[in-house]
Amino acid sequence: MIAQVLVFCNNKFMNIGIIGNYGATNIGDDAILESILKSHPEHNFTVFSANPDKIDKKSNLQVVKPLFPLGIRSFFKNGFRKPIKALKAVDVVIFGGGGLMQDSYLFACFLWAWQIFWVKFFNKPLFIYATGVGPLKTRIGRRLAKYVYNYAMGITCRDKKSKNILLSLKIPSESIEITADPVFLLQNIKNHTERKHNRYIISLRPWLKYNKKIISVFTEYLLQIKEERGAEFVFVCMQSIKERDHAVIDPIVKKVGGTMFIPQNFAELTKIMQEAEFAIGMRYHFLIATILTQTPALAISYSPKVDSLLKDSILEPYMLAVSDLSSAKLTDKLKRLSVDYNNVKVYQKRRCEDFKELARNNIGYFEGFIKSGN
Repeated sequence: MIAQVLVFCNNKFMNIGIIGNYGATNIGDDAILESILKSHPEHNFTVFSANPDKIDKKSNLQVVKPLFPLGIRSFFKNGFRKPIKALKAVDVVIFGGGGLMQDSYLFACFLWAWQIFWVKFFNKPLFIYATGVGPLKTRIGRRLAKYVYNYAMGITCRDKKSKNILLSLKIPSESIEITADPVFLLQNIKNHTERKHNRYIISLRPWLKYNKKIISVFTEYLLQIKEERGAEFVFVCMQSIKERDHAVIDPIVKKVGGTMFIPQNFAELTKIMQEAEFAIGMRYHFLIATILTQTPALAISYSPKVDSLLKDSILEPYMLAVSDLSSAKLTDKLKRLSVDYNNVKVYQKRRCEDFKELARNNIGYFEGFIKSGN
């Protein structure tokens, strides 16, 4: 942990910088930002984003600045002047939400460690807010993650596995609290919409070596349930740039038909989800939306963060690892989900209440972190 003394302003309002994967057309990450802002309305926020024009400038969001550039193109586009000026003006920095430190894409570890280098350089107190950690399979990924988390004076992580990874990096246990994803607090959803029989809402994403498998298996499977059940499909694109969901969804839509839906925010996602009878999803925050709306779902796990939502719970039987993906296994899972349909909705409601309670702790831990400096 850093050996620094917090000296905060004594008034109620603070200027807080927040760094994360915001404005990257990822519905889940932007929902995290929205939830954090709504959870701390008494403070002013400066958001550091690679795409500031894509962030909804409302609520207590004071200003949006670009991230510190890591590549040559981003350096010539944005430079360092604006982010340095903005960082100097804040009292505290949040490194907030999502699975930021993971080396499935190693560049991510370099990018976020670079941002925290500047936070440390200007001696700004750092609170890490409900992040997921890992997987970290490389030595450099683990070293960069240790650099980031070792500087923080307060850490909440959204699942037990993330805490265990941090402990393996020798981050002190007393510095880490297990909470839940902030998106569970985003809104109280009441379902007044009648679900449409045999409507499936589906979220798929590209993932490393499995893209061809995802496309081929889901093409076969969806054609099967379309013929057998008269199913109709709504495909949800949760991210439009970088890890583009279109890469795996478009080839499937061409062969099985269906509607493509690109939500502008998390509220639009939950609204259309309430019309579906079943959901099938890979994206983490898509699966959070199924729990919030009590939409019975098959979860395709590609990452430990997906496991954390369902593993060791009564919803685990409806999860399938992407490595085990097959049309036959999807068929078996859907049969079980159909039989257990009403019970699953009850299970989801209970699971949601548990996660909401944990997510509320993020608010208290962060406010306690601030007060500790007065």
